[in-house]
Amino acid sequence: MEIDQLLDNAVAEEASDIYILPNDDRFTIKFHAGGSIVTQEYLDNKAAEKMISAIKYRAKMNISERRRPQLGRFQKQDIWIRVSTVGDFLNRETVVLRVIYPEHNTQNWLAEKQFDDMKLKLPDSGLFLISGPTGSGKTTTLYHLLKSIAENKLVLTIEDPVEINAPEFVQLQVNETAGIDYTELIKVALRHRPEILLIGEIRDVKTAQAVIQAALSGHLVFSTIHAMSTKDVALRLLELGVDQRLVPTIDNKQAAVADVVAGMPLKGSPKFTNRWRETLADALKEGKITNETYQKFSAL
Repeated sequence: MEIDQLLDNAVAEEASDIYILPNDDRFTIKFHAGGSIVTQEYLDNKAAEKMISAIKYRAKMNISERRRPQLGRFQKQDIWIRVSTVGDFLNRETVVLRVIYPEHNTQNWLAEKQFDDMKLKLPDSGLFLISGPTGSGKTTTLYHLLKSIAENKLVLTIEDPVEINAPEFVQLQVNETAGIDYTELIKVALRHRPEILLIGEIRDVKTAQAVIQAALSGHLVFSTIHAMSTKDVALRLLELGVDQRLVPTIDNKQAAVADVVAGMPLKGSPKFTNRWRETLADALKEGKITNETYQKFSAL
């Protein structure tokens, strides 16, 4: 199989990630699509190594380096492919390709009113966080929010890497190799006095501290964080959190559902608010989700 055929198959399945994983005597190719990871096919070692070398070449990575982690990316038409590789103890490489689709004008929500509610509740300054697992649409939601409120405003983004091209914003990209990390770029960004600052992801204490300082300086700061629930975000950052998940719908698609916490006590509060379960219950009554999906997400 050639790279382009692999990518075409992934796009046809609307996959968000492609995994090329070594096994005992062959490699397995898996797609992350529709909220599940599904095996697509198997490659013998020779074919897999040829494909991995071709991927690394297109992503401008070191083909001869097979042990150390590497990052790269390349473009296929209007789709960006972000590549991550690492070798195991047997010197076999694992490759993960993130498929970054062009931004769409619409976003599917389980309860359409939730996106409008988020827009209405945006503060003039401070920190606005969206949380959820990988692939739940955090960055896409942030960009939709920004584009809906940022007309005639200076918006500056700091990401690793930039996933959505938005010419109307000033977009900066982290470059760890060159010593340009989130913290350094946040300092530079604040000197430009943006009205809105987007910081792609809070990954560690250092980044979290820089984000908080930016928010406390009077800026409106958007960011994302990996957390399992709204309460988990609030406990870590002690202020505002939004947790978003993608829920499988009856028509074999996915829809976002959010749990919003603002001004609620942290101690003694449940992991998810009543709004979370009410939204799921309404979706069940309206025939948007199955009872199995309702039970699964209600029990989180």
